Amino acid sequence: MNPVRYRILPPAEPAPAALRNLFTDLAVSDICDALGRNAALPSALKPLGTARLLGTAYTVNLPASENLLLYYALDNARPGDVLVVSCAGYTERAVCGEIMANLAIKRGLAGFVVDGAVRDAAALRELDFPVYCRAISPNGPYKDACGEVNVPVVMGNVCIRPGDIIVGDADGLVAIAPDEAEAAAAGARAIAEKGQQQIRTIAEQGRLDYSWLYKKLESTGCAIK
Repeated sequence: MNPVRYRILPPAEPAPAALRNLFTDLAVSDICDALGRNAALPSALKPLGTARLLGTAYTVNLPASENLLLYYALDNARPGDVLVVSCAGYTERAVCGEIMANLAIKRGLAGFVVDGAVRDAAALRELDFPVYCRAISPNGPYKDACGEVNVPVVMGNVCIRPGDIIVGDADGLVAIAPDEAEAAAAGARAIAEKGQQQIRTIAEQGRLDYSWLYKKLESTGCAIK
């Protein structure tokens, strides 16, 4: 693995509020389906509380055990930004906790997504502030001069770019490129409406039309005895 460089790039233009607001009431699962069913961030990234996450990615790429540039990001991110922090997947040393989260709230940030560990878990769960992380660790970070800010970061099979729209709920997380936002939101809304119609049909009729299932089984040569 190449070592993380040490650089701070200018922030990307954030996705317009009108684009972000398209996702205010959309489920992450429906957005992921609209994006081809392979768009979610790693399932290991779990929410600590119940607050829904919606904002613009302000990215930080950190080597394992370090968080110096996370302070820079916290001090320079804009209201509505989500700190999206890659920590080389390292989970045995936290990069942030209660103090940083409280400062982020005061600064109007939208949440944290940490592909690594955080601490002060009990306090973070009580805040009305979304924090997603891979792990909890009481160990604190080091503060050497290394890392990157405002660069693309990779989490699982997803590349998150500065300025992407980040949506999180109880199911998980998804990143949407601004130029895909309108189509993704329209697709997700259609999927959500179809799902609600199916729920109404179940309530009224106690079943769904699964003729497509049996046609599929027949076409693939499945023997039903």
